[in-house]
Amino acid sequence: MTTTQTDIYSLPPEEVERAYLEYRRACYDIVYRTCAERGLFDLLTSPRTTEEFCRDFGVADNKQHVARLLLDALVKYGAVRRTDEEPARYVETRDSAARSDFDRELIHLATGRSSVEELMHSENYAGILDALSRPDNPVSATFDADHLPLWEEVLQAPFYRYSRVRAVAEVAAAGPRLLDLACGPGFGLLELAEQHAHSAQADLLGIEISPDFVASATQRTAEYERVHVTRGDLEQPLGFVRDDYFDGAMIVGAYHFLRDKEPIWRTVSRVLRPGGTFCIAYALSKVGSYDQEIMDLRFALRRPPSYQPTREEVLDAAGRHSMTLSSEFALGAWRWYSFTKDA
Repeated sequence: MTTTQTDIYSLPPEEVERAYLEYRRACYDIVYRTCAERGLFDLLTSPRTTEEFCRDFGVADNKQHVARLLLDALVKYGAVRRTDEEPARYVETRDSAARSDFDRELIHLATGRSSVEELMHSENYAGILDALSRPDNPVSATFDADHLPLWEEVLQAPFYRYSRVRAVAEVAAAGPRLLDLACGPGFGLLELAEQHAHSAQADLLGIEISPDFVASATQRTAEYERVHVTRGDLEQPLGFVRDDYFDGAMIVGAYHFLRDKEPIWRTVSRVLRPGGTFCIAYALSKVGSYDQEIMDLRFALRRPPSYQPTREEVLDAAGRHSMTLSSEFALGAWRWYSFTKDA
């Protein structure tokens, strides 16, 4: 059956994950083809350690850990084999990896495009090889106005928006007083506002660390007088937020950027009313899924850096702060959780 783009938000997570993973397989292929074009596999006709590969390929000293992640991603894709010896060595097996039989319908479902190359951020995957030989980071995407078009593409991609729309529905159902933590340029905050557009009790607050994103979110939600956006650091106490006030809170696509995650749990536990909902959506995690290596590689070059939690770490934090897991799902390495604050 052909699935239209507007259908994705009603699909079960398992079907969306299937489309998402096909998209990530195509991302692996971009890296693979770029490596083939640049002659990387010629260096791996005989086994090489990471150190030997870095020397022969001219990898910058501060990028050797990224080179290892690249080799591990090529192992996952099937273009390279990693030996069991210590230290491990890498050797090319690319004849078995050259694949172009992608399911274009699945890729379209995940991305809204017929091919990954149509996406701006596909250039980031192609640029990984260039980044290895340079001490700077040409494929970084910081949270500022210069990179806003790229972020808006990613944040509105169907695979990403699926997690956000599910979070918005979950949190909005808890009541009209809602908190969007790390609200970014305001897509989720706007969707929350639309859910409670006619509620006299609506009170929505977006908190964001990036001044440029605060400005964008403020502009995007300007027609809703009950929406407020302010700057705040989620790794610090947010003393200006009222205790036991909010019905629901969410953090979408940003939990993994928090180095110290304890403050957000303390904040949410404090500001949610008993029985309130807390949703963590699109959180990059250490789970060993098919896309883990390509995500580890991409995020090794992203600034700010990411600090990927395991599922157990998330659930342990929830338990320490009187939160009970209500539901969860996964899109590869990206995890989604809904918690209820204990009464």
